[in-house]
Amino acid sequence: MMNLKGKKQIGVGLSVILFALSICLSVKFDTGIALAYESEEVSAIDLPENSVIISLDEYRDKVKGGIAGTMAGVAYGYADFETGQQYEFCSKDWISEENLPSWENKQISNGYDQDDVYLSMTAIEAFSELGLDVESRELGIYMYNKGFEFWDGSNNDVLARGFAPPYSGYPKQATGYYTNAFSDGNSYQCGSSFAGYLGLNMTGVSNEMIEKVASICCYGDGIYAAQFIAAMYGSAFFTSDINQIIQAGLNAIPSDSWSAQIIQDVLDNKEAGLSAERNYEAIMQKWVYGTDEASGSEYQWIEWPNDLLLDAKVCSAFTVIGLLYGEGDIEKSTKLTVQCANDCDSTAAATAGILSVISGWDGLETQIKDGVIDTQYFKYTQSTIDDIVDQCVELVQEIVLEQGGQVVSVDGVLSLVIPESATVSEIEAYQCGKTVTQEELGEPIVYSEEEMAQLRYISEPGFETCQKNGVAGSLTNGWSVSDSSATMIECMEQTAYTGLSNVKLTAIQGETVVLKNVTTRSLEANTNYTLTCMVQGNSDFMSQTELTVWNSEGLKLRSQVCEVTEDWKQVTLTFNTGNFTDFQIGIQLTGENDSDYIRLDDFVVSPVL
Repeated sequence: MMNLKGKKQIGVGLSVILFALSICLSVKFDTGIALAYESEEVSAIDLPENSVIISLDEYRDKVKGGIAGTMAGVAYGYADFETGQQYEFCSKDWISEENLPSWENKQISNGYDQDDVYLSMTAIEAFSELGLDVESRELGIYMYNKGFEFWDGSNNDVLARGFAPPYSGYPKQATGYYTNAFSDGNSYQCGSSFAGYLGLNMTGVSNEMIEKVASICCYGDGIYAAQFIAAMYGSAFFTSDINQIIQAGLNAIPSDSWSAQIIQDVLDNKEAGLSAERNYEAIMQKWVYGTDEASGSEYQWIEWPNDLLLDAKVCSAFTVIGLLYGEGDIEKSTKLTVQCANDCDSTAAATAGILSVISGWDGLETQIKDGVIDTQYFKYTQSTIDDIVDQCVELVQEIVLEQGGQVVSVDGVLSLVIPESATVSEIEAYQCGKTVTQEELGEPIVYSEEEMAQLRYISEPGFETCQKNGVAGSLTNGWSVSDSSATMIECMEQTAYTGLSNVKLTAIQGETVVLKNVTTRSLEANTNYTLTCMVQGNSDFMSQTELTVWNSEGLKLRSQVCEVTEDWKQVTLTFNTGNFTDFQIGIQLTGENDSDYIRLDDFVVSPVL
């Protein structure tokens, strides 16, 4: 496996070297990012043979198009927002076309709330913040601290037990420990687009990025299926030929893997003249329902809970059915994937996303583009769609330089030049989750005490599961408020510090409103900790705000009066646990009037190191 060397600092260092050697110019895009490139003009015909060239403008356009298309696909596959009919997991049988929602009824803004989008957006933020050489262990902590509501997306309960990646993603059936019962699930098959955006046709890069993130909660085909989807995303930057795109995905994974075999079956069935529906039925019969030794009982080796089908390789096959029969049309292709039922918002997200990379942002239909909210953060992130695109533009330049490529002006256009020598995936021996043994996996890989101390202590620190689909809900995961009339959950209003949601407390004159979380993880006795959160208030704020810690019996131990401004500000309280180990944390708002309010987001408890 190739090694992505160099954190952001190293990438900056490379840019400085290029500046010194080449007397670089600075070009500023509309987003405000300054980029350096060699002032010398380069002609395409003078570049090394078989170099691949894509302008940064085109790259930016295709990344933004891919994100918007993925959002449109997941929104369409999730539910009909006019009737309220949900399509995700509504059926394991082919959905007839007349039972599909109207394409016009999709609600793309729903994509901000979907794991099929925010998993990729979070991964991009992680590589941007932590550097390209970040390892899975650190990524596991980073993802855990996001508090995803879908536990398999970050494998929170396994990480909390101390198991570190890749062991946290190993099959429970083989380790003998409570690691992952669903290691071949689609947790990162549905969140793999980020590696296609950053790896492009360099499948060695995209494969390693997927492995770093997916190994937190996946193994074997759970990882291969994600690598397959990522390689298709990357290929779509350079071709509109669907067969070439699918083949690029197959070239990135072991040909004898079940993930590759099921896709080959889809291709063979299409070649044999089967319709999309008959192809779907053949795949289900062989890979899901079959009872003979050569089919379902062999390939579908775990029992999915609640009759769900979250098998990563099968989900990839549904995406490919949409691509193969949809003739390059986003609407037709997405509908065909949704007709494959099951986890159809995840599968449709990839179908629409890959095709939208081909079209780019400028080529998308107006209705999709109109659904994008320029100022809206993706759930669990502090990034808008343009923020994510900016991060991709920065990261891809580092990657191309590390791969021996160039970021130069080619015939007057600032471009990425990817050399033929850029790393492609090295196909290693197939790792099948069903046949792997405890001896092959080795001894458990665990976090150190210092690493465990970095795991968040508070349930639902950012209030992201207090809402669904942009509709305000109620406090969850241990959060409560002393006067419910003084609180509301704000979501999809662009008021949160990160993600989609925040809590708004309104003052009551002469009264103290208390927001409290009673599910704080047990702390060490006689240890110093810091409690922080983000606070923002109204203009002319006059009431008193106190960050507070109570013991498990509700006795106030420590509080700190906080300054509140119109801008988001981090407030901090340091406390010693003394002889106590169980605590409650929160904030008190004592009203000077009935009009003051505060917004709260991103609570954190951490040991003082």
